[in-house]
This record gives sequence, C-alpha cells and structure tokens, in this order.
Amino acid sequence: MTPPVLARMLLAAVAGENEAEYVAGDLHEEFLYLCATHGSRAGRRWYWRQVVLSVFSLWGLRMRNGEIAHVVAAAGLGVALPLLLLDRLWSFVYSLIPLKDGLDRAPGLLALNVVCACVLAACCGATAGSFRRALAIGVAVAPASAFAMWASAASAPPLYFWGLLVCAPASTLATFQWNRRSA
Repeated sequence: MTPPVLARMLLAAVAGENEAEYVAGDLHEEFLYLCATHGSRAGRRWYWRQVVLSVFSLWGLRMRNGEIAHVVAAAGLGVALPLLLLDRLWSFVYSLIPLKDGLDRAPGLLALNVVCACVLAACCGATAGSFRRALAIGVAVAPASAFAMWASAASAPPLYFWGLLVCAPASTLATFQWNRRSA
C-alpha cells in the first residue's frame, strides 16, 4: 500500500529539508496500520486529513527556520513580478492606441506571458538544490502566478489562467530533473 501521490508531494513541498523524511515516515507507518485494520479507503482519507492539517504548522516551521525565503523569492520575484510587469507594459501600450474598445489582451501577448512565466519558473527550478526545494518552488509558483493574474488590469481567459497555473510549476520541476540528470 502506498499513500496518495498528491498528498505525498504536498507534504514533501511544505515540509522542510530536515522534517520531510521524519514526518512522511511516521505518516506512512500509521497509514499502513490503518489500511490493514480499516481498509485502504479509510487509510487514504486519514492520510489526506493529516497532510492538510499539517500544512500550516510545517509551513510556519519553515518560515521560522528561514528555509522558505528562497521559495518565496523565487516564486514572487521570479514569476509573479515579471507577469505583473508584462501586464502593465501591455496596459501602457494599449492606452496609447486611439479608438480602443476594451482592455482585452492580444492572444500573442498571453502566449508570450505563459512562455516568459515558464522560462522564469524553469530558471527558479534550476537554482533549487534538492527535489524538495524544487517541488516547494513549483507549488509556490502557482499561487504567485494566480496573484499576478488577479492583480493585472484586464481579465484573463480561462485557458490562459489554467495553462499558466499548470505549465509554470511543471517547468520548474522539469528543469530541476533535467539539471539533475545532466550533472
């Protein structure tokens, strides 16, 4: 029996370098016991509940230890800030065009935003020293991108929104894996 993959990835992303192995090991032991006594469905439900309840305390522990500074800097300065700057540039350029009928962004600019966010997220993933840190950066990139889209001047189409939320974190992890294999 193995615990749910997404729950394990969330735990690995939130737990610090020092705590991840111990917390995951303790949860895995209890998960195996619950699966043997109450069934796999109850064990999976319990595992998810424990991970969700542990997220905030583990995140707070990482913040107190100073481990989270690299993750926040990479997600905020590496992805969210450039997205906001690209949006402001588009708003400025669009404001100079006479007889405009709305603030809709051109599809080319949206594609450029996704490519830039993926490249910047990939650079952030390349700087991660371990898989857990790369996973934490990937998890932090999604809300940072969502914040940048929320703070932008115009509304974003759903395809752009979901493409950015999936592709940017994926590029972080892909670059880390590629970097690790080539080294």
